[in-house]
Amino acid sequence: MLEGGLLGWATAALVRLDDEVPGILSRALTAAPARRQAIFASLAAHAVKAGVFDAGDDLFPVSFAEVVRHGRVTDILRTAFGDVPEGYPGLLERIGERPLDRPQDYLAIHQMLARNDVRAADALRGSGRITRRKLEVLSALDPRWHHASTVERIDTGAEAITFNAAVEFVQSVCSRATDEAVAQAIGQMRPTSTLPRLLDRFVRRADRLPPHPVPAGDNELRPLTTMRDHLEAARKYRNCLASKVGHVAAGRIAIAEFRGECLLEFRPLTHSGGWMFWLCHGPRNSLVPISTLNAAAAKCDVLGIPRQDEDTGGAGWRSYRRITQELEWD
Repeated sequence: MLEGGLLGWATAALVRLDDEVPGILSRALTAAPARRQAIFASLAAHAVKAGVFDAGDDLFPVSFAEVVRHGRVTDILRTAFGDVPEGYPGLLERIGERPLDRPQDYLAIHQMLARNDVRAADALRGSGRITRRKLEVLSALDPRWHHASTVERIDTGAEAITFNAAVEFVQSVCSRATDEAVAQAIGQMRPTSTLPRLLDRFVRRADRLPPHPVPAGDNELRPLTTMRDHLEAARKYRNCLASKVGHVAAGRIAIAEFRGECLLEFRPLTHSGGWMFWLCHGPRNSLVPISTLNAAAAKCDVLGIPRQDEDTGGAGWRSYRRITQELEWD
């Protein structure tokens, strides 16, 4: 049972109307979804205007009660709202048998149609049963991304705001991620597709990567400066670098290949203090021979790229780092 009675917040209002015109409560309980939701929407309009249902004995005029009892769907809605936007009865029918959680939700749908928000209306029509959750997601979601595919896959308004920010990041690193391209990709999503995969596809085509700490043109140490470089290196070394392209695009890590034998990972220092040589990764994240590791570190020294103080902790610390380096790849 819903909070407030059998029909939630609408129960008390229906009972009062039934006192004026007997049969209204029965009519609401047995009506088809379209008519029932029209009644709920009308009650919601009066509730929001009056503030509370028990504001007085004259809250609902007799004429309104008669229309609710005997009128058609459009008559009921017109009595409460005046103008009934095209498509409003159809969207109400998609709510189902129960009323929405709040009276304001009905007004939100009415206002959406009244301002001719075609994208939002189409998103609701294509996303199955209309719920308060979907309305909250739609309200928080950037209008550019209004689509049934996003409304169905995002659970809360907070997640919608996060998605907005994620798309903004993707667009900042990938020139191909235009509004039109992102909207088209959303519209072409398959049932098994996910929003994270959609964004990842754009990030893998990023062409606005941060400056690399290793200068180009060196015969020993080759900086990976494009997404193609990173994806090819991931295949060559058979590691998880392909899953780190987002970190690369965000400037959280940088990768360079040393002598075609291993990958060097660099991480940024705080307060824009440049970069640090962090780890060395062999094929399949295997250990790199000491001679190669020392040569790579010496190369970084020549380039003026600092590294972790290997003297701290002594030989035991260095051995520990060599054994656990593959765990630190994350």
